[in-house]
Amino acid sequence: MAEKISILVAFAVILAVVAVRSAKRLKGYDDFNLNGRRTGLPTLVATLGAAEFNTATLIGGASVAYLYGTVGLYYTSFIFVIVFGIYALTVAKPFRRLELTTVAEFFERRFTGRLREPLRAVASVVTLTFAWIAPPTYLAGLSVVVSVLLGIDPLPTVIGITIFCLILALVAGFVTALAFDVVAFTMIVIFIPAIFVLGYVNAGGFESLSTVFDPRYLSFEPIWDIEDYGFAAILTWCFQNVLLFMAMPSWGQRVFSARNESVAKTGMLITAVMITILYGLAALATMFSRVLMPDLASPEEALPRLILDYAPPLMQGLMLVTLLLVGVSTLVAVWNSAVSVVVNDLLRRYAFKDRDGGFYVWLSRGVFVVLGISTLALALTIVGNILLVLTYVSVFTALLAFPILAGLFWRRFTTLAALLSIVCGVLYVTIALIMDFPYHLISPVGVAISVVVGVVTTYAKPGHDDQDAVDAFYTQAHGKKHARVPGPDDADELPAGSR
Repeated sequence: MAEKISILVAFAVILAVVAVRSAKRLKGYDDFNLNGRRTGLPTLVATLGAAEFNTATLIGGASVAYLYGTVGLYYTSFIFVIVFGIYALTVAKPFRRLELTTVAEFFERRFTGRLREPLRAVASVVTLTFAWIAPPTYLAGLSVVVSVLLGIDPLPTVIGITIFCLILALVAGFVTALAFDVVAFTMIVIFIPAIFVLGYVNAGGFESLSTVFDPRYLSFEPIWDIEDYGFAAILTWCFQNVLLFMAMPSWGQRVFSARNESVAKTGMLITAVMITILYGLAALATMFSRVLMPDLASPEEALPRLILDYAPPLMQGLMLVTLLLVGVSTLVAVWNSAVSVVVNDLLRRYAFKDRDGGFYVWLSRGVFVVLGISTLALALTIVGNILLVLTYVSVFTALLAFPILAGLFWRRFTTLAALLSIVCGVLYVTIALIMDFPYHLISPVGVAISVVVGVVTTYAKPGHDDQDAVDAFYTQAHGKKHARVPGPDDADELPAGSR
């Protein structure tokens, strides 16, 4: 225990030093929000990887691997080649070329007319649903790790981690998040393979898996009859994540911060490969833990218990720090994106216009505090259902994907069509969740409704969008130089220091 506590304290000091050094690089709100759009390829890969490699998916997905073997590999690993690959090939470059600040700003830049403002407002609220609700799932995952490896109750765990992360995040915002992500991803790349080796060696290799798993759970053939995690749910989860990531504010924030569009696309492709491998190793390690601990009452404890029971004390401490950094870096990352949405899409736009950059930095810090309190309040109710909660809170944000793709690649797509497609999809998904529809009938059907409404509206009621503005948007989004996209406030631009 003493070794683990010492290592934990040492890394807490390291993170504090990293945060303080980050503050020295902070020159204004553009740095606090987007690192001045100068994030290079190595840092982008690290921040994308650390932002995705989170305790909610890791601990929740590990529980699926513990129960159902290779089903957990589908759920936590294989889908990400598709998810990130599609992102890289569709929106990564256009998003960076447009120099967006938030995902909701895309709708303002692409669409015109009197409905543009309601469209952006709806998009802002929808993106905020995930950015505000997801952090408690990551904090819940952290509480599981700490309660198992250190024997500390969940309540003081979530309070301590929330306060620690909040203080450090307040220092320099997104710059702090990037620095944390570099440290976290370095640890992830070293110690996730180490956890796999730990399970492999102690369980006796792959042959041992057949002693605890039904043969169908060691095959990669689709299994349809598992409650909550059957292959229909896996396909839905993959489909939903493809759409979710296109509109997820934390990913958008990182892509927007890239040095250029080439870095944005290449970083996403590299991350796709690395995340698939790392999650795969974590899921396999959890399958080995089933051999060593076949009767765990809580499958979510499988991965941390593997470390507790089979790693030497020094390695336990380092692996504990790795799992904590997984959660801390993602928590800070998503907090940053939520703060960006609240400040840029809501407060700055409707309540506090035309202030200097310093004002928006302090406003962001105030939103951080409110967000930290709400995260703390929700986290303890999620333990035991981490992956399911994360799955369900993402269905709303996924509904923005079709309007984004149509806006990028279909010139005829109108402002009215975009607004109605989102609203109708949100209404259906809300009803489906209230009525407790099967998971595979929530997101896919909601997206199908969104697509049908958008297409029918576009053809049935051709819009009167400003075609010059649409043409300028396409010129910039698809890579031609010296184009400019007119914004709604061209005559009254924000001061340079506040952008």
